[in-house]
Amino acid sequence: MSRKQDLLKRIEALEISRELIDDKIAQAKASLEQIEAKQQAAWEENPYVRDRTTKQLAKYFQSLGYSIVSLLTKAPDNSCYAISKQIWNGRKVMVPFLLQMYHSGVDEFEYPISELSGTDKADLLNLCRTMQDSDWLTYSNVKDVLHVRATFPKSLKNFPNGGWTEEANRYLVWKVLTDYSANHNIRYKVFWDVKLKLLESEKDNLNDIQLDIVAQIKDRAQNKDRYRFYVFETKSGLLPCIRDWVDRADIFNQNDNRFITCCMDSEVNHKYFRPYRLMPLEKLEKLFTKLLDRDFPQPDA
Repeated sequence: MSRKQDLLKRIEALEISRELIDDKIAQAKASLEQIEAKQQAAWEENPYVRDRTTKQLAKYFQSLGYSIVSLLTKAPDNSCYAISKQIWNGRKVMVPFLLQMYHSGVDEFEYPISELSGTDKADLLNLCRTMQDSDWLTYSNVKDVLHVRATFPKSLKNFPNGGWTEEANRYLVWKVLTDYSANHNIRYKVFWDVKLKLLESEKDNLNDIQLDIVAQIKDRAQNKDRYRFYVFETKSGLLPCIRDWVDRADIFNQNDNRFITCCMDSEVNHKYFRPYRLMPLEKLEKLFTKLLDRDFPQPDA
């Protein structure tokens, strides 16, 4: 075969390949347009987009490729929240009690309180009374020994082993924002149990991601329609789920928004998770307030 014939055949083959590639590109573009049209329709029909309370939050998640399935907005008033707040405020005496309850391996156990101070005894007995009122346990105090029978519902089985910390985290986030807004010109909203699904998801009312707490904050002094979003996740352990934390942080910690992992371990170095943020609950008020100071600098007096 001559050189000329060889080139003619090669050109013919390349022309056929180009036609096939152009056809594949056209098919891919058509599929993309269908997906985008479907996503836009789902976006416009999402009730959280139309609700003034959640409109900005919905826009934020849309920019990341997600739509809101469900969330809670009102300040929590359930027994879990109230008891978790009580545990947090008396954690030095209450956490050891809860851990023994969880690790006892039986429904009934004894817990001596003779070495506790009068205040600590009163706090612990008050917790027992509150939990008994919620049908989570029954107890009696015989000569400074608590006789306890746990009756937690199955849905709260992990509550004594750290399940309460998620509710405590909500309390601390609310507390910081309430205190901070009293002295700074910010406006905030707090959402929790935020369930999201990918925009292209075919799932019906099922979620791909669930977030513990999301705070939406606007600096009113700047008079701009600009919001920052702070996503809080609560973890009782540390190293076992570090990969999941990084995956979540990569999604939500961008464009001036923050992903903050909170843990119960008060000894953990909060710099460990850099460039992302790790905040022990013991230090959350201090660290979150410092972060807000950096994110919302006050104008010079």
